[in-house]
Amino acid sequence: MKPLNQHIENPDVILIGSGIMSSNLGALLKRLDPKLSIQVYEVTTELAQEASHGWNNAGTGHAGICELSYTPTQAADGTVDVSNAIKIFEQFEKTRQFWASAVAEGLIANPKDFINPVQHLSFVHGAKWVDYLRARHTGMSAHHFFRDMAFSTDRAIIGGWAPLLTEQRPEVPIAATYMATGTDVNFGEASRKLLTWLGQQDHCGIASNHRVTDLDKTATGWTANIRDLATGQLRKN
Repeated sequence: MKPLNQHIENPDVILIGSGIMSSNLGALLKRLDPKLSIQVYEVTTELAQEASHGWNNAGTGHAGICELSYTPTQAADGTVDVSNAIKIFEQFEKTRQFWASAVAEGLIANPKDFINPVQHLSFVHGAKWVDYLRARHTGMSAHHFFRDMAFSTDRAIIGGWAPLLTEQRPEVPIAATYMATGTDVNFGEASRKLLTWLGQQDHCGIASNHRVTDLDKTATGWTANIRDLATGQLRKN
């Protein structure tokens, strides 16, 4: 792919990186204030090739449903604090609302290219972790975000959800939670769609294969020092 080489001089906003944070923010800012000038700089030749790339991101952690790391601690009384998972889920719902509006307003075409329904499961083995997952489910399912989350220790039920989890597994305690209304997100594709739209707007530019090497504070804002990795040319903006 040929590097993008659009430059806006003295923009109102500079976004460093072309991942999901920059693309969401850039599109949101431009929709809120169409007069804004926005410049995106990306160090790689193609867009959204690092943490947001589909192969570098699990695509499920956005919702807080199945990642046990969001609810890591079981208290002495046996309960699990699920407030962080609730917070993360709420943030993702707001993101989905933004994406839905982006589809409705023509910023994004073919949303199935980057977001699709998929079941979310958590699985544990060992008596201690079965108790933990049961307590986590109790806390999660009490909130309306997760009221449809199922919990089971039954091998037949768990095998129906995910056969490879039980096939030839020794007779040890196991448990799983299952939620049918999860999603899988390719954040890289979402980023590229939003940035494609952004790059077509007036007073917006995207320059790939450009590295921001330094930021200087000024009386009125910031100045970025940028190197064109193809030519070695330095510029300030």
